[in-house]
Formats: sequence, structure tokens, C-alpha cells
Amino acid sequence: MYQFKDIGGLTRVAIGATWVSMVTNVLADGRNFYAVTFLDRSPDQRATWPDAAPDLLNLFVLIVSVILIGRWIYRASANAHTMTADLPISPGWAVGWYFVPIANLWKPFAGMKQIWLASRYGSNWEGGVATDLLNWWWGLWILDGVLNNASWRLDSKVPQFAANIDLVEIFVDIALSLILIRIMRQIRDAQKLTRHAEVFA
Repeated sequence: MYQFKDIGGLTRVAIGATWVSMVTNVLADGRNFYAVTFLDRSPDQRATWPDAAPDLLNLFVLIVSVILIGRWIYRASANAHTMTADLPISPGWAVGWYFVPIANLWKPFAGMKQIWLASRYGSNWEGGVATDLLNWWWGLWILDGVLNNASWRLDSKVPQFAANIDLVEIFVDIALSLILIRIMRQIRDAQKLTRHAEVFA
């Protein structure tokens, strides 16, 4: 049903998108912290041009990054399905679960873990041991979402507190991005090795 395709090029594109997204996140959150803390600007002032430019750029990059990383997840999952036939999460759902409320708290993690294990261990994926990076990645992903939501809700009520949350979010974003990049590289390399071993077995 699925065909194996090398994800080397797609991985480079997804990693590039992750780097750019990390930078624009830092710029947007850093700008908000600076504007509130040192310029005492209200939410209305920060929402006008050119103050809103970093947020608009960040939104655009976020949309592009979601598309590119989503494509990478789909293709990496499709490759994993060529290595073993009993994976419960399809490539479509490996991406789709990110957009399903409540289920997106754990299902995307299960999908990524499945990809990582199948890429490394092939048909023995259920007996494999996953990297701790996956736990760190998902924990930071959840934390980032909580911080982002709290900042958005508190911005008009307690701007300085929201700005402090943005400052913390900068460091969370950086760690999250670097870990995701590492995971993508691990999966790319594992798929290449596993596929090579299967072809020449």
C-alpha cells in the first residue's frame, strides 16, 4: 500500500522550516517582552503596524512550517509502514491527530513514537526502546501550548505577567525546536539504515 521514499531532502526542508520558525518565535516573543517591559505599550499599541510585524511574520512562518513538517511526518510514517505491517496509526492520522481536540494531548506523541521505533527496529518495533528525546519533545510541546495560551489570555488583563510568560516561552521554543530537529535526523538516519539492511538481507 505504501512505497518507501528517501526522506533526506524532505528532512532538510522540514529542519530548515523548524529553524526559521524558532527564530520568528523568538523575535515575536522577545518583541512583546521588550515592548511591555521597557516601552510600556498596551495590547492595542502592539497590535498596530509596524509593531505587529513580528507577530504577522511569525504567523506566516508557522503556517508554512506546519505544512512542511506535516508533510515530513506523513512521509516518515508512510516509510515506517513499509518496514512493518502492524502499525496502528496510519500516515494520515500521524498528522491528523494534531488537529483533534483532547486526543491531540497524546495521540501525536504515539504517532511519532511509532515512527521512531519502526524506523529503528522494523518489524520488531514493539519490543524496541524509544529515545528519551521523544518524552522531552512532547513535554515541551505541551508546556509551550500551555504558555502560549496563558500569554494570549492574560495579555489584555496583566500585560507584564503575560510578557514574562513570553520570555519563558522563548527558551522553551528553542529547546523544543532543537529536540525536534534531532528527532527528525534520527528518524531519517534510522530509515536509511533499516531500509538498506532489508534490501541487502
